Amino acid sequence: MYRAITNYDGQNEANLVKILDATSGCCDGGTTPCQYDVIIPTANDVNNIIFKQADGTSVTRTFSPAVTGAANVVSAIKAAILSSDGYEPGDDMTPTVSYTTSGANTIYHISGDLIVTSMLHDTSTTVAATARCTALNMCSYFLSWAGDAGNTTFIIGGVSATLATFEPTTATAAQVQAAIIALGNWPTNAYINVTEITDVSFEITITAAHDAAPSLDAVDFAKSDCVPMFEA
Repeated sequence: MYRAITNYDGQNEANLVKILDATSGCCDGGTTPCQYDVIIPTANDVNNIIFKQADGTSVTRTFSPAVTGAANVVSAIKAAILSSDGYEPGDDMTPTVSYTTSGANTIYHISGDLIVTSMLHDTSTTVAATARCTALNMCSYFLSWAGDAGNTTFIIGGVSATLATFEPTTATAAQVQAAIIALGNWPTNAYINVTEITDVSFEITITAAHDAAPSLDAVDFAKSDCVPMFEA
């Protein structure tokens, strides 16, 4: 994650060694680290990011030209947040900028001591950032599900709920995704993306807490890629 640089103002941006607020043992201050989520339609151009520098000054960084595609947007965000703004990537395992795909949208995660206000896409649409400030280990869970002709049980976080009938020959990935999110046991700190292999299976990817242990139709999701992230 990004960490605030102690006494960053006026130092040479190319300094090899920088003292970070979080590790300096000095001054007992700084911003509480959070993760800022911004949801943007994957197909749309992204135009800018607005965030606060370490001294609290709001700054807008415009991407020129505008960028499309999650990997390109992540690179543009990283290029926009400079050490001259008062931040440096820390040595923890939380990514500074990452993303999660969810249906037609991409959720961008910017983590650290900085405060992210919003991002602009499609030239005129501003999306406010949502702050998540409770540290949590998050993992990726995957299941290739052939569907079921009858109602089936979905379990996550030890809580079960009944999922309606879905088969790849008659239902869409978007319908399955919406139905899972609508279940009473769906956790607010989780992300989901469902794609379909036409008429064969639904490919379900969930990013959730390290102990979420989701299962569907009595089959456990495969767990991987656990990293420190945040929840609201």
